[in-house]
Amino acid sequence: MHILICDDDAVFAARVETLVRDFFARRGLQVECTVCHSGEETLARRDLDLYQVALLDVDLDTMNGISLGKQLRQCSPEICLVYVSAYLEFAPEGYTVNAFRYILKRDLDCQLPRCLDAILHEQDHRTPKTLTIRQNRTETELPYDSIYYLESDLRKINVYGDVAHQPLCSYYGKLNELPQALFENGFLRVGRSAVVNMKYIRQISSYMVTLHNGVKLGVSRNGYAEIRSTYLEWKGQFGDD
Repeated sequence: MHILICDDDAVFAARVETLVRDFFARRGLQVECTVCHSGEETLARRDLDLYQVALLDVDLDTMNGISLGKQLRQCSPEICLVYVSAYLEFAPEGYTVNAFRYILKRDLDCQLPRCLDAILHEQDHRTPKTLTIRQNRTETELPYDSIYYLESDLRKINVYGDVAHQPLCSYYGKLNELPQALFENGFLRVGRSAVVNMKYIRQISSYMVTLHNGVKLGVSRNGYAEIRSTYLEWKGQFGDD
């Protein structure tokens, strides 16, 4: 997920960023944060269409945060606007731009994680969880839940399901080109040539990952500790779902 933070107080903006990064790290999810300190700096960015969430101060030095939110919506109509302010009296204005939430700065530590949880919950129910594969002028939609792992084979990617060693499909591509949404929904790269669905991991040990269908895949030795830690964090959060 890409999150934009705008607050003219650099110290407070850094605090917001830390809370956001900690929230996603605890859930084993990837996040990209961009911090700006003015509306002008924010609008000067050329990648505004990438952001799913904007955490905005209302009372900025030179540009009202409500006005900034309206302009962000022009660049990214689906962006989720969250206002973080020291003043409750600005709250009604926030809802004129259909803000998702209005958080008082004094309540940041307890309210921001709840807000982010609500955003993730809403996106889970709004965004179809499928991998789109384009090949030979046709598109195939594979539900994430049907995918056990993806493995690169020269210039192709083989996509495997519950039947061991029998690909659901194969297509030309690279693991580095897989959509970010895949990794935000429980997939983990375990080495140079494999990405696995953590939902179907039985165990990770001795530099091997074993899936529920019996398939064993090698885990990168250099990244083993981090990979295992990421999986255990994910399992602690979602393993009983």
